[in-house]
Amino acid sequence: MDGGETTHHSVGDGPNQTVGAERRRGRPTKTAAAGLSHTILEIAFRQFLEAGYSATSMDSVAAEARTSKRTLYDRFPSKQRLFEAALHHQILFNYDALRVLETQTGPIAEVLPQIAVWLRTNTFAPRTISLFRLLAAEGHRHPELADYSESRVLRPIIVALTNVFARARERGEVRDMPPEFLANQFVQAICGGDIRASIYGVPKTDGADAIALRTQYAVELFLRGAAPAT
Repeated sequence: MDGGETTHHSVGDGPNQTVGAERRRGRPTKTAAAGLSHTILEIAFRQFLEAGYSATSMDSVAAEARTSKRTLYDRFPSKQRLFEAALHHQILFNYDALRVLETQTGPIAEVLPQIAVWLRTNTFAPRTISLFRLLAAEGHRHPELADYSESRVLRPIIVALTNVFARARERGEVRDMPPEFLANQFVQAICGGDIRASIYGVPKTDGADAIALRTQYAVELFLRGAAPAT
């Protein structure tokens, strides 16, 4: 420039402020970025469960995570997407173990008790019960939450059980009923009453042995009811 003038650009002005700062500090590593996402999802899941979906905001999550709203929205464009990601992040159910049970080729009388134990172990974990309470409280105001839970959390369980009952029907071990109907009824038989009690906060009075025995009775009763007519 004429006269040796130097033009000074203020990093603090205009939309390039963040870009300039990133260039000076260097962009975060992949490890740091993954760590931030992990922190955000942990915080979001806890806030959703404790405060409810409606009361949880992107602002509150960003503030607790000590990150900017822009950073949060870059990763999760909406509160619904954040909720879905937080739910997926928690891995509420051990689906890998369920898939192993689903592919067993033994008699239904041997497979169902193992699936019943899997259901009890996974369904009654504290965070799972908290999620069910959230859906019960706010599902009618935010049906997209219930839809996501149904399709991504509960549906895989019904699909696995449907496959189990379909093979059992082919072998003549259960009545000629729709396998998916049997799958839904089995989940209700094993978990239905206790799930409602847990959602409503009814104190637990049964010990582990009593619960195991009640689960055994439920499986036996279900198998008798589903057995082919003689």
